[in-house]
Amino acid sequence: MELGQALKLQREALGLTQQVLADQLHVTRQTVSRWENGSTYPNLDTLVELSDRLQISLDKLLKSDEVPVAPVVHQISRDVQLKRRYLRGLIVTVSLIVLLGGLIVLLSWGHRNQIAAIDRVNPFLTTKLGYGVLPTKVTGMTDTYVSDDPFGKGSWLKFYSGQPTKTAR
Repeated sequence: MELGQALKLQREALGLTQQVLADQLHVTRQTVSRWENGSTYPNLDTLVELSDRLQISLDKLLKSDEVPVAPVVHQISRDVQLKRRYLRGLIVTVSLIVLLGGLIVLLSWGHRNQIAAIDRVNPFLTTKLGYGVLPTKVTGMTDTYVSDDPFGKGSWLKFYSGQPTKTAR
């Protein structure tokens, strides 16, 4: 006998309606109906409570006469495996988010405090090397063309030489 048939027969033998049983189990009447029709199965906690309320052993509920292992046992087993898989996935996802967040915080902190060892590996900072000729006798501000590739492409930058002044800071 299948789970749904066993539930229905025992419920009727005890003189309970689907609504009364549903109220005792804190589920809807439609849920009890679906269990009895075999379209869904109760979870493991509810099965234990059903066994107590209907005064029927779990062995009778879970074992089928025709099939060695009832479909409800396969369903519960599959649900437990899926729960473990989802839990592992959640742990991996949260770990990756925490790791990436920590990395971003570290890179931001290193850039803000100008720590060269961290800035050197920071993928968000662009580093360009350029070459320019600075005048030696000028004090104060001077404009110099800095070339940042072998073909002469570059830009004009302002350089300060000598002692810094209040306007140059």
